[in-house]
Amino acid sequence: MWPFNKKHDALAAIPIPEFSLKSMTLPESMPRWKLYATKQRDWSIDNAINEGYDESIIVYACVEKRAKLIASVPWCVKKKGKDEEGNDTWLRDDVSPLSDLLKRPNPDQSLYELMYSVSQYLDLAGSSFVTKVKAGVTANLPRQLWVIPSQYIKIKPGEVRLIDYYEHTIKRGDNKILSPDMIHFRMPNPSSPYWGQPVLKAAAKATDVDREAGEHQKVSLQNRSLSDISVELPAGATSEQAQKVRDALHERNSGPANARKPIVSSGKVTVLGQTAVEMDFVASRRATWTEICAAFGMSLANLGMTEAVNLANADAMNKALWENTIIPQLELIKRQLNHQLAGDFGNDIKIDYDLSNVEALQEKRSDKLDAMGKLFAVGVPFNEINERLELGFKEREGGDVSYIPSGLIPANYDLGLDDGSNEEDGQGAYGSNT
Repeated sequence: MWPFNKKHDALAAIPIPEFSLKSMTLPESMPRWKLYATKQRDWSIDNAINEGYDESIIVYACVEKRAKLIASVPWCVKKKGKDEEGNDTWLRDDVSPLSDLLKRPNPDQSLYELMYSVSQYLDLAGSSFVTKVKAGVTANLPRQLWVIPSQYIKIKPGEVRLIDYYEHTIKRGDNKILSPDMIHFRMPNPSSPYWGQPVLKAAAKATDVDREAGEHQKVSLQNRSLSDISVELPAGATSEQAQKVRDALHERNSGPANARKPIVSSGKVTVLGQTAVEMDFVASRRATWTEICAAFGMSLANLGMTEAVNLANADAMNKALWENTIIPQLELIKRQLNHQLAGDFGNDIKIDYDLSNVEALQEKRSDKLDAMGKLFAVGVPFNEINERLELGFKEREGGDVSYIPSGLIPANYDLGLDDGSNEEDGQGAYGSNT
């Protein structure tokens, strides 16, 4: 029928719209079904502390080593200024209010202790929260910094900002902290833009194995006597006689005063050595320790748990620890401090760390002097070498002149000197070159 054909033709004439996606921010792209602040769901910080940090010696050693190194680095405030030649540069500013805040972040803690806690929570929880206590009628600048335990923090995602506010469960009442009042350090986490990736999480299974292995070893030692022996009684011995021998041996061997004393018995005594299963158990524990250390960017040598390392290798490992693990972690902390704290004090202020006194990163002076001799021998001026190698010498007059070794002069060169009056005869000031 024509009406239907006509309708079909009309529909076919309608242009199909082209669908396009506009640009959007990360907060806009995240689901908005969470009405309230929520805690981290895929990781238990309490378990990480109680079953990992408190129970595994390797986890404890790795977390403490990283925290001590990070906390030992001094921090300073720098302000935009001009150098002696009028070029833009960053100059140290020790009179800034931000500098005073870093020297004394709160009445009860030093910056060392605060950074120590920040590092611990990054390793165990993936996130570390430092609240800014602001004061002042006009400027309203941060006056105190406090680390809030990560296990007591909830996060409310936002639509404009990534995080709308933080909520702590320490006390009742007004427990919300707005995003501008919180410094949120977090390890980048591909599974969540809100919660950081705990360093320990990748080593969680290895930590469980290490903890259970330690408990197994403890019970195993408790169930064996001080001397690993087996006593074979004569044929016909009753169970009561066997029990008396067992009690006598236990009493005979118990206590440090009786350790390793000889045993006199009418039965056959067999010494039990370490079995292949036990030897494999010890080796597997060491492999587990290595796996845990790898998650923390460390090695057993960094923890002093190997004897097959000479001094040169130890220095190289310590330097690698700083360059590959500690400095990247310091960069993460520094950039977040500049993003969420330094900006409160002005756009011309930044926070930086100072590695000048880190022994593991300093070249030995003897190595520098050797390098100085080699550079000077190929014609590099003294003052340039002094500046490049940071030797600390004062600039010398004439130190910008290059010197070429005389050992490369031809052997038949006449080194006889005259007053330079025979230049017309083909002889220069330094004699004939024939």
